[in-house]
Amino acid sequence: MGWIKGEGEIEDSYKISKIAAHVPDLVVYSTLTNDIPYAENFHGVLLFADVSGFTNLTEKFSLSSKKGYGADELTRTLNSYIGEIVSHILDAGGDILNYAGDAILALWTVERVQLSEVISLVVKCSLNIQDQCGVRETEVGCQLKVKIGISAGKLSKVIVGDEISQYFVVIGRAVDEVRLAEGLAVASTIILSPNAWELCERDNIAIDPIENERAVKVRYIKREPSFSVEKYQDSIGMSVEHEKVTRDCVRRASRLMPNAELEKTLRKYIMKTVLQKIDDDQPLEYLSEMRPATIVFVNMQFKGGESDQEQCMTIHQAAIGIGQQIVKHHGRVNKVFMFDKGCTFLCLFGLPGDKREDESAHALQAAYGVHDLCQKEIRSLKTVSVGVTTGPVFCGVVGHPVRHEYTVIGRKVNLAARLMMHYPGVVSCDSETCYYSKLPAFYFNELPKKAMKGVKNPGVLYQFMANKQQITVGKAPMSVEREEGYPLLGREKEIEVYSSMLKGFLEARAAGHKNYNNVLIYEGPIGYGKSRLLAEVVYRTAKEGVRVISFELAKTDIKQSNYALQTLLAIVMSVQNCKSYAERERVLLSKILDPKMRQNLCLLNDILLVKFPVSKDVSLMDSQTKNKKMRNYFLELFCKFAEDEPCVYVLDQAHFVDRSSLTFLLEACEKASVLVCMALLPHTSQSGPFSELSRIIKDPRTLYLNLPGLEPPVIAQLACQILGVVRIPSEVELFLVERSHGVPYYCEELLKSLYLGNLIVIEEVEGEDEAKDVDILFPEPTLVVHCSKPSQVGQEEDARAGALGPPKASMLKSRKITALDHFVDRALVCFVGEAAKFHEVPIPLTLKGMALAHLDHLQPADQMVVKCAAIIGQTITTQMLINILPESENPDKLNLSLTSLFKSGTFECGSKPKQFTQQLTKESECWDALNCYCVQDSQEDVREEVSGKASVDGAWRCRVMRFCTALVKETAYELWLKEQKREIHQKCASYLLKQAHRCRDCGIAEFIFGHKAAIGYNLIEIHPSLLNIQESGEALFLGQSTTLGLPKETIQLNQVSPLHPNSVEDEFLLKLDSMVNEYNTTVDRTRKCRCAQVTECVLCPMVRHCTGVGDVPKTFYYLLETAAASAYLSNNLKALSYLNEAKIILDNLKVGKPAFETADPKVKVKINNFERACIFRLRGEVLYNTGQIEEAESMFSSALRLLNRRLPTNRVAMSLKYVCEKMKSLCYRFKNPDNPGEKKLAFLHEQICCLSYMWQIGCMRRAPKNMLNASLAITMEMNSAQKSAEETKIIFSCIDYLQYCQLNGQDDRCKIYERMLCGTCVELPDCMEGLILTSYFIRSLSIVKLCSGALHDSIQYGLRAEQISKLTNRRGLDMLVISVLHTPLLLTQRYEECVQLMQSLEYLGNRTRISTAKGWFYAGCFDFLLYSGFAFRPFEECYTFVEESQSDPNLVADKSLMMNLYSALALWYARLCEWEKACFFYTKACGVTRQAPSSIHSINGVVMFLECHVLLFRKALVEHNQHIKAIYQSTQKHFTEFNRKYSTSKMYLPRVLHLRAYMYMLAGHEALANAILNKALKLCQQHGNKLEESWITQNQISWFGVFRQSTSNWFASTLTMPSWEEARGMDPEELAHTRYTLVGVGGEIWADNSSLHLAPKAEDTQLLKGQG
Repeated sequence: MGWIKGEGEIEDSYKISKIAAHVPDLVVYSTLTNDIPYAENFHGVLLFADVSGFTNLTEKFSLSSKKGYGADELTRTLNSYIGEIVSHILDAGGDILNYAGDAILALWTVERVQLSEVISLVVKCSLNIQDQCGVRETEVGCQLKVKIGISAGKLSKVIVGDEISQYFVVIGRAVDEVRLAEGLAVASTIILSPNAWELCERDNIAIDPIENERAVKVRYIKREPSFSVEKYQDSIGMSVEHEKVTRDCVRRASRLMPNAELEKTLRKYIMKTVLQKIDDDQPLEYLSEMRPATIVFVNMQFKGGESDQEQCMTIHQAAIGIGQQIVKHHGRVNKVFMFDKGCTFLCLFGLPGDKREDESAHALQAAYGVHDLCQKEIRSLKTVSVGVTTGPVFCGVVGHPVRHEYTVIGRKVNLAARLMMHYPGVVSCDSETCYYSKLPAFYFNELPKKAMKGVKNPGVLYQFMANKQQITVGKAPMSVEREEGYPLLGREKEIEVYSSMLKGFLEARAAGHKNYNNVLIYEGPIGYGKSRLLAEVVYRTAKEGVRVISFELAKTDIKQSNYALQTLLAIVMSVQNCKSYAERERVLLSKILDPKMRQNLCLLNDILLVKFPVSKDVSLMDSQTKNKKMRNYFLELFCKFAEDEPCVYVLDQAHFVDRSSLTFLLEACEKASVLVCMALLPHTSQSGPFSELSRIIKDPRTLYLNLPGLEPPVIAQLACQILGVVRIPSEVELFLVERSHGVPYYCEELLKSLYLGNLIVIEEVEGEDEAKDVDILFPEPTLVVHCSKPSQVGQEEDARAGALGPPKASMLKSRKITALDHFVDRALVCFVGEAAKFHEVPIPLTLKGMALAHLDHLQPADQMVVKCAAIIGQTITTQMLINILPESENPDKLNLSLTSLFKSGTFECGSKPKQFTQQLTKESECWDALNCYCVQDSQEDVREEVSGKASVDGAWRCRVMRFCTALVKETAYELWLKEQKREIHQKCASYLLKQAHRCRDCGIAEFIFGHKAAIGYNLIEIHPSLLNIQESGEALFLGQSTTLGLPKETIQLNQVSPLHPNSVEDEFLLKLDSMVNEYNTTVDRTRKCRCAQVTECVLCPMVRHCTGVGDVPKTFYYLLETAAASAYLSNNLKALSYLNEAKIILDNLKVGKPAFETADPKVKVKINNFERACIFRLRGEVLYNTGQIEEAESMFSSALRLLNRRLPTNRVAMSLKYVCEKMKSLCYRFKNPDNPGEKKLAFLHEQICCLSYMWQIGCMRRAPKNMLNASLAITMEMNSAQKSAEETKIIFSCIDYLQYCQLNGQDDRCKIYERMLCGTCVELPDCMEGLILTSYFIRSLSIVKLCSGALHDSIQYGLRAEQISKLTNRRGLDMLVISVLHTPLLLTQRYEECVQLMQSLEYLGNRTRISTAKGWFYAGCFDFLLYSGFAFRPFEECYTFVEESQSDPNLVADKSLMMNLYSALALWYARLCEWEKACFFYTKACGVTRQAPSSIHSINGVVMFLECHVLLFRKALVEHNQHIKAIYQSTQKHFTEFNRKYSTSKMYLPRVLHLRAYMYMLAGHEALANAILNKALKLCQQHGNKLEESWITQNQISWFGVFRQSTSNWFASTLTMPSWEEARGMDPEELAHTRYTLVGVGGEIWADNSSLHLAPKAEDTQLLKGQG
């Protein structure tokens, strides 16, 4: 707790002493027989010490970015300082009456004649305090100071309360004087009140007078006080039995002997929150925390002239009434004290055990009830004032080990006290309380601003009026409106469902039937964006010209019968804005014209607050008949208006609709032609629903949508929107994805926390690197780009030009974080702050409050289960939970707890499928909270997602569970004490140890080859004695789907040409077909690979548990294994996250710090070079896979240094090293190396992995030095493989050498290795390792064939590679194969297969959330648009994806992918001659092309970029640009550079020749152009490139024939371009008219440009001479 001394005084004492530590001696030693209330007079001296700086200190610590740091350090600092002050007081014999926040009130009770001596003693004590504690510096830069006031005189002790809670108050003139004296003091001073100065020994105290005041300032004391403190202390509590009191005992009450009667009495003075911890024998430091809470100060000012007894009775009456009101609303009275000639109550809402999500509303209602009660029932009061605030405060036990209290400190506490004093006679509150209460706006009235001491920028303040301010009808506007420029993100499917329903509603209405879905319900927890979704619904409906009636309900509305109906009718009848009943009547008469309906207008009197004359028929009705008549009348009125015009009804917070209104709504939906859209919270057994709501939900015409969390890429976009930036760092995205769990509100609060904690900084974006020749190419002033989209509702408004447009075009401003508003109209980028440690960021207090509210609703037994489950993780197996629960937890009790937790929405079945929509029938039980989808023993062969019951006949059957909300899990985890966490983590780690390996079907034990052997087996083993209870590995995954479903259309083997074994290659292909058939028909191995489940359910938890135990070696081991598993499964974000954690451990160990918080600082840990190298290798792999080639190269180089396989950087050293490695290679041919040990083998494997990437990176660069580096790397790789003496590694390196030979132009050697490898792979064993190696070979062979121009062979191998990648369950490999395979299919015009392949890639991207998979999908869609003549996906959809990709770090990092996307858009707009837009994307592509690797994935984008250059050359000719020659030379340089980088990649050579011919045609070299075209045609025929052959033929006709196509014609063609559904039955040649034709200049087809002297390249002119 940070107490300075005497920490052991309470620990070994009896329980009563621990209770007495919270109560002053004045109460401890009171007479127990007095009837309550009573007042008791005495004389005494008061000391009031007010500490300044605590509030600032609290603010500093509350903003701490370190998890678990703020409250602990704040408690330590507070108690160190306050404890020292209290020690001086206790040493002087004082009694601490109470701690009022950051102030201390102390009392010396003495006889009248002793007052002068005791005043001297108190002055001496105060001087000691100022001398020792006057000014104290803290570690966070806040200065603590104390000022003291002293008074003396007659006092009264008042005891009030009831049998449950009692309170004490000290009243009297001296109490008022001591506070006035303290008010005159400044820091480090002591003030004597007038009465104290009159009573003291004046000759002994030196003072300074205070101008215009009777009080005086103390300077010093002349001689020591004569009063005996020891005798005074011995005289206290003589009637109560104590233990033996020693000299070092500073308070006798700390040595009380057990006394049941006294203990029972003292317990009444302590809050239940504290008593629970004392009863459980838990350290009180457990109560210290930063917590969101609501503070209520109640001040009662007396009329004056009351006797002490009268004041006592008044306070007693108030205490009883206030206590009842506060407890009724789940609050607690913390303390009662006299303040400013009045009595003040401090009440708290949101303490442990009392947390509610709507605590602000409860606090306001309690405050209003208290104010109303005191004014009406306590006549002796002058005024009653209440101040209410909400926000983060420090809650905890403050003081000294033997005398402390539970209190609250913080800016919000001070503000509540100031509101109470500065706004007398009302209930006042701050804006946060108003906002979080969710009460209607008309409950509040804005207050005028006032200057308040110590309060800066309090914000808008309100008077709470409850519902008595005004009578309103229909005033329930939606709190969230659609914001222009901030489109809804990630809810396209939900909006699509609504749009479809709206269309069906309007069509059904026009056709006169009701065969349509009429109710749409969005269900989602708090923070999932339901209100924003409804705001979008309102906007889109209004844009369609349909009337929308929307309103939002509050919790208080559910208690008011017919409230929702009243609001609905008021808005339908347009009377919601009327100010009087007469105005409402006029509007109603204008709306209701039917004479029959006008006869019963009086039925609207009660519900719409009007005064129509009561008709005779109505006056004769009894109450029941009248109510029935009213309902029918309302329904008839509603149906009539629904018939007159189409209307959509939108209800937010629909779970607050009252029962009567629900009944009406149910009838209205059945009878009227309406469309209703509503949002509500998930159902729990505690929260309803009403049976009427259940009937609406289960109606066949109702669609019920469960809102899922947002996808990771959308989280990045949302973060950009919230911050107002164009991109965020990958570290921030990782943090948000992990901690927000896809919940928009969590994301928002986390970003606020990061920004306010300086963990992220917002800076202006630096200018994009522009192409050097951009000013020459685009000489006109570039306009702001607003790329319009077709006429979809709201798409123009949704265009985010700021994200894609030029930096100064249209900038986003922050949507949520108001601190960023000063950045408006500037392009911003988010950066990581200095020394930011995201793993230490605590849960924001706003989110923590929501989770605590949920936990506090649970029963103690249920809370224990949740806390234990939180240790396990997000997903929990029942068997593991049983294993770690306390032994007293019997099965029946556990079954009851789990049932309760399912019903309360805490847990759900972990095997539950993530359904998007539900259409529930009356017979359906899918809405049952106890649904279980786990596979039971009797259902092993059943694959359908069938739900059963989690609990049957008192037995729990659900095997795998998960937290419904991750926030609850994180918060529950933090409720454990450190040692308790460690013990349970140890149990969990022991339990999971046997499953912590790859799945058996993969045949390899670890994800990092030889990991255990390299670091030593003993480092990661757990002692056998701990492995007492184990569960089979299968049980961890029961009920969890392991199959990655495939789209309906997949490419089948029969689409591959049949083969006859005429060669080794053909025999190999037949072997592949046989292998695929065997895997698909006999052993369904795809379903058995459970690496993904092992990673999620075992490896990730093992990291957590080993960290919790504090075991650094095991934590590091499992961090690397989990990172490697994630990379293996293509989850790059997750892999990077775990690698970052590993790097943090290394950084901490490097500077001598503990590896992490739970690690033992005394244990020295050293991470060996193998694991260090693994970090660099894995990070390099992730960076390489995401296109960050330069950074990846640095990582691999670092790994190789640690593996003692360094690559030289000097060219001479490279050459020497290359010669040495070649000589070694020759030696290995004649002498096989010895078998290495396991450890050496692990090092060799890592070397091979790193070198495999290094030679590829060298080949991408293509410079001579890089090619030498590549040659050295591939040679070193093959030598390392030979040294391993393992066949698989040798084959792997040979496959790499095959690719190297192709990229290096060594075709003969390439063919030799191809034949050799085909023969070798045929003989590989039938196991997962053999399958993976075969998959790698045929994938490589497909690329080799593609690069050589053998398109047919590339397809043969590529299709099989795609099929085998599915068998290996490597989704990332599948993506890579498809992204390459679609090229030869497209070029050979095998559109049907190509489209099916792209569909599987789209499905893969959607299913696995790999954003790069979607990126390559849309890159393929652009290829169809630009070259095939049909649209597989509309251009607008593709454009939107590129637009949104700017905020996805994964996509932006993949330079090859972005090169494709930017070049495609630049080419699209260049073909359309929309040069402003083309300029922007051309500039983007220029910036990427310098960073993109020269890889197979980049070449398509580079070729499109080349076409852009040629079209820009044509533009220069059209515009007579004065720099034509420079542009021509620049274009030629681009062709030369392409040939240098991609000389061995021949699949696009025909297109490059085609574009070169077009350039020469434009330059006036017609004969040369024709010769190049003929060469290109020959290559097309050799390669089988039908697409390019068709396009060349089309352009030949245009250039040399009679066919002409202008740019405007192609623009028209793009508007009529057929979709794939229209084009799939057409012959490819029929699509020629919608393909782009390369056209000439101006009105003439080909202008004469000979005068420009645009000379061709020398090597090109050789074609004309027959030497090409």
